[in-house]
Amino acid sequence: MFVIPCKFNPEFPFILELVDGIRKHHPTEEIVVVDSASEDKSYFKILEGYDVIIEDINNIHWMVGAYWHVFKKYKRDYYYFLHDSMKVKGSMGEYKKNDLTILAYFNRMVGHPRFNCFEKRINDETGYIYNTSGHGCMGPVFFCKYDVMKKLQDKGADKILPINKKEVWCCEGCYGFYFEAEGYDLEKCSLWGDFLELQSTRGRSGPYPHNTTWQYPVEKFQGGNIDLTRTRGAYDKGEIYYGTN
Repeated sequence: MFVIPCKFNPEFPFILELVDGIRKHHPTEEIVVVDSASEDKSYFKILEGYDVIIEDINNIHWMVGAYWHVFKKYKRDYYYFLHDSMKVKGSMGEYKKNDLTILAYFNRMVGHPRFNCFEKRINDETGYIYNTSGHGCMGPVFFCKYDVMKKLQDKGADKILPINKKEVWCCEGCYGFYFEAEGYDLEKCSLWGDFLELQSTRGRSGPYPHNTTWQYPVEKFQGGNIDLTRTRGAYDKGEIYYGTN
């Protein structure tokens, strides 16, 4: 099952290309789109043509809220948790043999405490004892078997939900922590490798705006590469951070 949170912007309708790509390479796989309180929901009608399940739940907890909503409502053997600013360019079926695959990792001590700001809540509200050292999970974007999410749920990870962009950064850190706490080696589970190295000026994606066309079978482009006005505003407000760029 593909799970996609979406805050629809009709000027930049990335979700439509993503769903089209999934259908080309996975014609029978279930797709669930969780709407994140979009002001314009006209895209629902277009998605109906792709046999998409639409969860119009007024989601305010970003991608993590969408992931947990679908996991709790639809018990499936395997989930692809994606962002709407992605492209599927080939089959992703091979990853079902793995318990967990993440797109990329990074050192979650970079910019500390930016990626570790849920430490107290995790210690107080879950069965985990947080460790600030280790890897983060970029996005967080990952593909996993049901049992992986169930382990996290059993320890209360589903209670920790973001309400703004900065808390999404916290989730990138804490999902890396959760997976490492459950015994997964994120360097071995990663599809691409070290995200900050890839996105640095010397990395494979080059200087900003990054070239992500090399990514396969799924591409995580930055929507802001297209909407540069929005991106500059996000930088100015401290809502985008690329570490060592």
